[in-house]
Amino acid sequence: MQKTLLTLATPLLASAVTAQTWTQQMPANPPSARYGGAAAFDGRGNVIVFGGLSTGPTTLRNETHAWNGTDWTLVAGTPPGRWGHQMVYDSKRRVIVTFGGRSPSVTATANDTWEFDVATRTWTQATPVASPGARAFYSMAYDERRGVCQVFGSQSTFNGGELWEYDGKTWTLSTAANGPVSRDQPGLCYDKGRGVTVLFGGWYALSPGVMYDDTWEYDGKNWKLVPTATKPIARYRTSMVYDDRRGRIVMYGGFGNATALTDTWEYDGNDWTQVASTGPAKSTQGYAAYDLFRGNSVYFGGTGPGGAAGETWTYAGATTAIFASYGQGCPTSAGAALIQGKTLPKIGSNFSFDVTNVPAASGVAILLQGFSSLTWGPIPLPLDITGAGFAGCQLEVAVDFVSGAPIVSNTATAVLPLPNTTSLVGLQYYVQALLLDAQAPNGVAGMSNAGRAVLGN
Repeated sequence: MQKTLLTLATPLLASAVTAQTWTQQMPANPPSARYGGAAAFDGRGNVIVFGGLSTGPTTLRNETHAWNGTDWTLVAGTPPGRWGHQMVYDSKRRVIVTFGGRSPSVTATANDTWEFDVATRTWTQATPVASPGARAFYSMAYDERRGVCQVFGSQSTFNGGELWEYDGKTWTLSTAANGPVSRDQPGLCYDKGRGVTVLFGGWYALSPGVMYDDTWEYDGKNWKLVPTATKPIARYRTSMVYDDRRGRIVMYGGFGNATALTDTWEYDGNDWTQVASTGPAKSTQGYAAYDLFRGNSVYFGGTGPGGAAGETWTYAGATTAIFASYGQGCPTSAGAALIQGKTLPKIGSNFSFDVTNVPAASGVAILLQGFSSLTWGPIPLPLDITGAGFAGCQLEVAVDFVSGAPIVSNTATAVLPLPNTTSLVGLQYYVQALLLDAQAPNGVAGMSNAGRAVLGN
């Protein structure tokens, strides 16, 4: 296993980043000070920001600007000005999508959909078959596995608990039950590694008002409330981005505890960890996106009691070891088998995990392992493998190599020795167990859910 990891992973590795650090950038041509607009990475090396509201006097912004890691550039051609909106990059169609917000005036609310072609740098108004009702101060994410843009929340209490999804043709209202209650602009972000949309916090404005500190995950079918051991202070109008290189969500600031917060938190799929207590002073309603080319989170503008207006900041964090489960299994005769971490995947140590609740008759757990949860070669994941004879099962991981783990007392334990090789830091490893079982509901086998590890220090 050790040799396989070293051999197969080498082309996939990203360089490790430094400890948790916020750094103020000094661009020569920054946009004017503003807040309440939207940002997204364009897949071509730029963070794109659009819209917002500036003060002194109050002005609705309609410009689009691009950040290349050094300076800002004004991009010609924009939709009507707006604020209280969000936007995301649709990587399958290679466009940035935004919806609604306060537009075309400071107080009006819109429900129009616009797309920014990242190759031509032009905006076009889309004409979806159906659309959500007009709303502002929602949150937005892009589900990379399913290829849909997601909008959740609203300042309007009657529709703030709706989840809408856009596939480039129409918006569709999710019918998933038992999700988060109505709220204004919670943190929302897609965890690309585990294939779930993560929600934190939000504000319910109906008197006497409720500010939330709950964490939810949506897998494209169902919502799940995650009972984390640690909870950040309740907040809303925060920023959340997914750090692709380090495989975790970064949340910064927001409004809570009657103040603009300046704390930074990271979510690894199990729990929240506070990693910094200071950052940009304009820490609520800022523009935030993850810059995949440079491996840092970009934060621009925002509002708050301190600091100078219109600042540009970047954040880089440490690559600590993490392991978390995700995805769907299919039952054996013993029920649902689950992957659970025993130790963290730290270089220079033994990384181990269990597959629990497996039938002893299986004899061995077949571990399907790889380096992606999005694709297996040209095949998108997850993959329904009913056609291969495994009715009701789906493959959650790329199968780059296979090994076995013996079953003892209905549990299979795998131990992976990790060499003390710094080039392995940041490697993302995925695993799912196949359990042959003639007594399974499909008469062939069951599968566990999947696990995602990020190798670290």
